[in-house]
Parts: sequence; structure tokens; C-alpha cells
Amino acid sequence: MEIQKKKSITREIYEGFQRVEFDRWDTIIDKDVLINSTAAYGLRGLTTLKAFAVQFTNLGYQIDLVDEHLALDDQGNGRGFITFTLHWKHTADFGGLAPTGREGTSVETLLLSIREHKVNRIDVAANTLDLAIYEWERNWPIPHNIRPEPIIVGIDRRNEVNQTKNNKFNLEK
Repeated sequence: MEIQKKKSITREIYEGFQRVEFDRWDTIIDKDVLINSTAAYGLRGLTTLKAFAVQFTNLGYQIDLVDEHLALDDQGNGRGFITFTLHWKHTADFGGLAPTGREGTSVETLLLSIREHKVNRIDVAANTLDLAIYEWERNWPIPHNIRPEPIIVGIDRRNEVNQTKNNKFNLEK
């Protein structure tokens, strides 16, 4: 029973998205959810997410589930993801971009952070660049130089002396 409950969060997000039934998200996505993607960064709110989803479902005529995973503890805290293929054709206004009739596919992954059985953060990762390049070519204001809060701050190696020469895997020999 617990496994079924865990699966239902990712599957319910997918089903709500592909069927354009965004009210299905009301009980599983926090009303103040944080949303980050290549299209926009730092957006907040379930209402904003639904408006964003309307744009994509107007563009996309079919959404295939490719993969999903969910890992939650007993309190309903954890992470999950869904990967889908958006089959799209630009026949109507899309976020202010005039339609061109262009069509393609975009494979995307929603990385989900979950607290107490509710999604509180969604990071959208573009696995393919067809749609992202299409948006860029039409001057969509894509975020640049994003620096999210790290879990662990990595080592800054810019000041290490001769880091390339000391690398035993240096291919310049």
C-alpha cells in the first residue's frame, strides 16, 4: 500500500499534465512550490505552475511518460522525478512567441523535492535541446548563470598551480 502511495505522486503529476487536469495537483503540490526551468527560474506558486503547464499543453499535443522514480521516507520526505517526451507543434501563441507551425519533440525531466507528501520544488531539466534552441532563436529570455544553493560547495580549482600538468590523464603528451 505504501509503495502505491509513493508511486501515485509522480504518476498523478504526469496524468494531470498529459490530460490537462491540473486540479489533480492541488493535494500533491505545495501552493508555494518553487519552479526552476530553462524557460524561467525562481517562479513560485501552484497557480503559476498551472499557468506554465497550460502554455506547454497548448504547444504539446502528446506527452509520453518515459521514466519515473520516487524515494520517500516514512514522513513523506524525499525526491522523485518524471521524464517525458513532449510532442509539440507551434500553432498558437506560446508565451508571447508568435506561431510558426514548427514541430518537434522535447524530452524533459521534472526533478521533484517532496516534504510531507507534497512537492515543494520542481526543477525542469531539458534532456534534449530542440525546444530550448527554438525558444532561444526567437529571443525567449532564457535564464543565464544560475547558481542554486549547493548541498556541498565544491573545491575552486582555478588557483591550483599547473593543474593540467599535474593531471596524470593529461592527453597533451
